[in-house]
Amino acid sequence: MTRNFKRFLLLALVLVPMFFLASCKPNANPEKAADALEDKDYAVTLIDDEDMLKYSGMDGLKAVLTAFNEDDEAIMIYYFDSAKDAKEAWEDFEDDIEEMKEEAEEADKKVVAKRSGKMIYVGTKQAVKDAR
Repeated sequence: MTRNFKRFLLLALVLVPMFFLASCKPNANPEKAADALEDKDYAVTLIDDEDMLKYSGMDGLKAVLTAFNEDDEAIMIYYFDSAKDAKEAWEDFEDDIEEMKEEAEEADKKVVAKRSGKMIYVGTKQAVKDAR
């Protein structure tokens, strides 16, 4: 193999998985995620008022986005100040999330629930895709 082809192959092996990982989660910016969802005809609520969020009982909560559409697609995204805060919240949510996933499967909906960096999101597969 030529040297340039090896470099190209190595670059492709590194970049392709990164592209798929990046494309499988909502936008890390709450305003951009809200705009993307509104563009796809979701009813969106974005709460980013510190005074309102302090009553949530979650440390470091920066914003909460909820959205749904007429096709029963829905998503809820929690944005935190740090990955540490998100991890702690995820540990508190884990049992509830599993329960929600089971209920959604009974209704023939595929639900995605993950923690990614400073955010936690729960939603239908399509809604997660639409929030990019």
